[in-house]
Formats: sequence, C-alpha cells, structure tokens
Amino acid sequence: MVNRRFILSIFVLLPPAAFSSGAHADVFELQRNGNLVEISRTAWKPDLPSNVGGPSDSEVSLLSPLSQTQSTIRQHIEVAATRFGVDSNLVDAVAWQESRYNPRARSSAGAMGVMQLMPGTARQLGVRDPHDVQQNVTGGTAYLRAQLDRFGNNVPLALAAYNAGPGAVLKYGGIPPYRETQNYVRQIMRRLSATSAYRAGY
Repeated sequence: MVNRRFILSIFVLLPPAAFSSGAHADVFELQRNGNLVEISRTAWKPDLPSNVGGPSDSEVSLLSPLSQTQSTIRQHIEVAATRFGVDSNLVDAVAWQESRYNPRARSSAGAMGVMQLMPGTARQLGVRDPHDVQQNVTGGTAYLRAQLDRFGNNVPLALAAYNAGPGAVLKYGGIPPYRETQNYVRQIMRRLSATSAYRAGY
C-alpha cells in the first residue's frame, strides 16, 4: 500500500481495505477519568459553510486547551511533515478538520486523537497510544503520505481516501458521493488555499 521504503521499514500496513478513517460526525472527548463526554455539533461544527470561519474562542475552549497544546502539536506536525515529505500546511489542515487539534477527541466510530486514527489503523501504523500527540501525528502523516502515493499526489483524492478509505475512492473512481467526504475535502482545500500555495480547484 505504501510505496516509500522508509515508511515500509517503520510501519507494517494492512491491505487497503483494512484502512478507513470512517465518519467523524459525532465527536467525544475522552476525559482523564476515562469517561467519554460528547461534544455537541453546536460546538464542534466539522463541516462549516464556506462563508463561516472556524469555531469561536468559546467553542475552542470546549474542545481542548488549545493555547497550551497548539504550539506543541504544530511542532510535531512540522517534524512529521518533514519526515514523510508532506506539506506541513496539508497535515495541519487535516488535523484542524479532524479534531480542531484536540488530542483527546474521539468519534462515535472510535477514531481517536488529533488526526482521528481508527484503532486498527493506529495499530498497523505502530501507534501504541493514539492520544499521544507525537505518535498520533506521526501515524496520521504516514497514512496521509500513503494516500498521496497511492493516488499520484492528487491531494483531493488523498484527502477523500483519508476520510472514507482508499477502497471507496477506487470504487467510485474519484471522490465518493458521500456528503461528509465531499464537504471534508472541500473544507480542507479551502483552508489550504488560504494558508499555502495550494489552489482550491475542487
């Protein structure tokens, strides 16, 4: 699945069908006492309209102590992006869309952490603690690199594969006709167009 030797030397990957980040519509925060607390859609807003910015300061405070973690998360993003040859703005945009940088976010499907890794995907990527920011970001960036390799560095297709799984992209010969996946790709491409050299041609 992953064409890069340096990735294969570090990670043991399952066949493509085993990987899927799944839907992340319902998001929960795993508290330190082990309880799961649902983050409402009012606060979460994963699929924001094009004319609406990110969550407000009060909403961000519900998700994670962003002021304490954002700098650390972005440092890990820079390191992982360099390691796997992925634009750091792309990794950053995925992290934002997936969890709003919340290391303890958890979706109803079981995806965890900043990059919202599914448990099986995390295990195969060598991520022992999905809530550990460094491990999660490293694993998520490696998985994103694998999708870029699989789809010829086509960023929208790689993003669709990250969200819906590469099997769905292959099945439909492009971005799957899932509203969540199409919104996911659209939102990230818009964010990239404002933060990097990417152009949102999707």
